[in-house]
Amino acid sequence: MWKASFTSLWARKLRLAMSTLAIILGVAFVSGSFVFSDMIMNSFKGIISSTISDVDVAKDPGASVQGGNAATSGITPAVIERVKQVEGVQEAQGSIYGTGVIVIATSGKALVSVGPPQMGFNWGTLPALGGQPGITLLSGREPRSDDEITMDPDTLARSGHGLGDAVKVITPNAGTIEVTVVGTATFGNGSTAGATYVFFTGHRAQQIFLDGADTYTGIWVVTAQDADRAATAGRIQKLLPTGYLARDGQVAADAQESSIQAAMGFIGPFLLIFAGVALLVASFLIVNTFTILVAQRSKELALFRAMGASKRQIMGTVLAEALVLGVIGSGIGLFAGVGLAMVIKQGMKVMWDIGPARASLSTTAIVAALATGIVVTLLASLIPARRATHIAPIEAMSAAQTEPDKGLGRRALVGVVLAGVGAVLIVLALTVKLPEPMVWAGAGMAAEMVGVAIASPLLGKPLVWLVGKLYRSAFGEVGKLAALNSLRQPRRTAATASALMVGLTLVSMIAIFGQSARASVVDQVRNTVRGDYIIGQQGFKEFPAQVAEKVAAVDEVQAVHQMKLGLFYHVPPGQQVPPADVLGDKAGRYVQPVGGMQPTSFNKVFTQTITSGRMFSAPREIIVEEETATKEKLRVGSTVTLYSRDAQATVEMTVVGIYSKGTGTTIVDTWVSTSTLEELGLGRNDVYLGIYLKPGADAAAARTALDRAVADMPLVSVMDLQEYTDQMLANLSQTMALLYGLLALSIVIAVLGIVNTLGLSIVERTREIGLLRAIALTRAQVRRMVALESVVIALLGAVIGIVLGTIFGIVLQRVLPEDQGITLLRIPAGQLTWFLVAAVVVGVLAALWPAHQAARTNVLEAIAAE
Repeated sequence: MWKASFTSLWARKLRLAMSTLAIILGVAFVSGSFVFSDMIMNSFKGIISSTISDVDVAKDPGASVQGGNAATSGITPAVIERVKQVEGVQEAQGSIYGTGVIVIATSGKALVSVGPPQMGFNWGTLPALGGQPGITLLSGREPRSDDEITMDPDTLARSGHGLGDAVKVITPNAGTIEVTVVGTATFGNGSTAGATYVFFTGHRAQQIFLDGADTYTGIWVVTAQDADRAATAGRIQKLLPTGYLARDGQVAADAQESSIQAAMGFIGPFLLIFAGVALLVASFLIVNTFTILVAQRSKELALFRAMGASKRQIMGTVLAEALVLGVIGSGIGLFAGVGLAMVIKQGMKVMWDIGPARASLSTTAIVAALATGIVVTLLASLIPARRATHIAPIEAMSAAQTEPDKGLGRRALVGVVLAGVGAVLIVLALTVKLPEPMVWAGAGMAAEMVGVAIASPLLGKPLVWLVGKLYRSAFGEVGKLAALNSLRQPRRTAATASALMVGLTLVSMIAIFGQSARASVVDQVRNTVRGDYIIGQQGFKEFPAQVAEKVAAVDEVQAVHQMKLGLFYHVPPGQQVPPADVLGDKAGRYVQPVGGMQPTSFNKVFTQTITSGRMFSAPREIIVEEETATKEKLRVGSTVTLYSRDAQATVEMTVVGIYSKGTGTTIVDTWVSTSTLEELGLGRNDVYLGIYLKPGADAAAARTALDRAVADMPLVSVMDLQEYTDQMLANLSQTMALLYGLLALSIVIAVLGIVNTLGLSIVERTREIGLLRAIALTRAQVRRMVALESVVIALLGAVIGIVLGTIFGIVLQRVLPEDQGITLLRIPAGQLTWFLVAAVVVGVLAALWPAHQAARTNVLEAIAAE
């Protein structure tokens, strides 16, 4: 029995190839998701272990929060000398670290990264945690004078510079400096995860990061081989100034790794969602393939029954074939996932370059990918396998090798009920105040999509009938035959169409979400931003206040309004400092960015109108946006306690005004005067400038002059309203492109499903096609008939998918919280129409090979076929 089963499987190897390919693609996405996530984490692990010493000595960010005093002095050379004498310490060096070091390329463009940081260090020679390599020189030499630097090789390559070149580098405190690149270096194994490393001499690093003070931000400590790191850290702690912390390097590394895992934890689940979609679509193809193959093997299986095979043996043979396919497809897909991970890495470069990370298969990836692929294949083949056990020997041996045309029965009922449940959940999410409306809406969408897929034979009949009418009018008898063939097996037609339906549902939903997001951004910018020109840099990052002075000196400029920013933590009533978990995963609950401006800049930077109280006029007075005031239960006269980690101070402010921002949006909802920030030592730099031109000023001449004023600051951009809007939309466009790319795999699998279904149906209709050819149907007409059948399937999947996707897109926009900024609903009718047109093209392309095979059918052999 087993020998006969596998002989049969081998005889049908070409028919099963596309099902195997579907498994490969689905499993590759699962494997690739795990591989890519592991690439990121392994890259960070290598970086962490090579950038931390045996004992980590750095400023304690929680010192003030825990009730201590702010550090009043840094780590001096005298402190380092005392640390060297501590029992268990083999060597110690002062370390300096800071961010905001940006290299300018030969093109004049600043190498700004949206995700990974741009960091600067002083040169060091000691090994890292556990004796691993620390700073590693790769080429050239280390910096020996203040006008020399060494940088990581990836940044050097991207900059277009070479060793010995003069390079401009933007620094946080020393402005833009010009230095010579004398070498390349990195930490440990060489991975940077897309970050920038620039190494300076100790003296230059102190100028850049410590305002020239002869101090350090930390100490790089190497312990003796047999020393207890934790005990050594405890002894070092006693020598440190207040506000600094010494920890076992492994403890510090574990803490950083946990923090990164929490921050990057969304990537794995995000990719696995798309992997699930790919597997769902692949399962439709597998179900279809085995259903048709079981029908075509009905005589063979009936003969086995007649020879004494039991129902269990028949079911076992079908499941065994599925198991073989699952193992082969999953095995190939597992390794294909490594290549897919590299493709995903390249695709995500537009948003985040993780650097030269290595791809490898972990045990988790192997088990998850193989188990998923095999289980999905077995489950998908279970229904056809059970159907095979119900084949009556006498009936099957005398019947044609086609799938029986059964009624829709309980299947349609289950689908309708499930779709109804989904609709109820969606309505509840839209109309009832539920704690997590997105969860309810998501569950409703999933139930709706599965229900519609199950009931699609019932839903598709009217559409197929309508297309059939059009076919008869346009293509005569050939069109009629195509329509009748599509209606002959409604389950098969619907199952094939459902694969495309799932992909187009998600694509249409994302299209509506993306268009709504774009429209909302444009509307909010127009209703928020004021002024003739805007000056700032991406992400509202700070830039020197001298820019405002230069801009104000331009002849065409009438006024310059500055926006500053202070990052505070909200202190609950009755407390003097925030809870200790501001340093943990719950920090987002307390973070409160506060904008700073001159009182005369009110309603000049962004759209603002006082609705209660007055504008601030003195330090420690604050105005709050009305929705935020309602949420926080604040009114004029209320007090707000805020804590600044940068200033290491707590400040109590009085609410003197409530304002409205209209339909616009800003990055902050609370404002204070610049004098309040200056009192705390904050707000030295600006994050935004609103420029007003003099009446009648030449806008083109003003723009030229403004560009010239900021020419020596590559990070700072002069923008008009349209350019500012385009910048705000840039990241959205990149995200949308990534989502479309990930969903494209499900469309590819769906196309394979159409090709496979048509190809197998041609085999089972060999005699029928032969008879049609015998009564004068030409080869061209056969090809046209098969192509029209393919278009019916594609249109069925496309119409249902686009309708569902439109509904889901509307629901998604409605249930999203208003603070997400997607306030306008836009349905891109043109784009959805193109999806429909593309479905017709997909149908035609998917039919090319099956139609060619059908047209090549030998008439006499086909008529003689059983």
